[in-house]
Amino acid sequence: MAAGALLPFVDAWSVDIDAPARVVWDTVLATAPGTRGGPVRRAVAILLKADPADSNGMAPHALGAERPGFAVCEVVAPVTYALAGQHRFATYQLVFRIDQRGPGRSRLTAETFATFPGTGGRLYRMFLMDAKLHALVMWMMVRRVRRRAEATLRRQGAVSS
Repeated sequence: MAAGALLPFVDAWSVDIDAPARVVWDTVLATAPGTRGGPVRRAVAILLKADPADSNGMAPHALGAERPGFAVCEVVAPVTYALAGQHRFATYQLVFRIDQRGPGRSRLTAETFATFPGTGGRLYRMFLMDAKLHALVMWMMVRRVRRRAEATLRRQGAVSS
């Protein structure tokens, strides 16, 4: 993927979270796509001819860290975390933005940018976007981050009490 390439906007999903930005940041790093590798994710990456196809072993917060299908391309803690990748049907970027909304409150927004070249890309887009599969995955992802961040904060409060 060309560095600095601008991709068309696809969609954005936001959720308000009862946790400070730092807790949300740590949760995004722990739950971002590709953080749980494993043989199935690698097999799918190989099938789709994903770039990157495998993990390079770097920590998820490190610029240049790679997981199957995703490479970390921007890190501005605790505000922006961006992943990029490509496979035979798409070139894509997923950007997580965290805004502090007040004491102990944040807003997480996950933005998708992508191109779907060729006939295969158009069919893939139809399968993924028109069938609302991408929307479902994104909706579940931002809500999973909210649940885990708020649970982390509750655990921290229980420990300090």
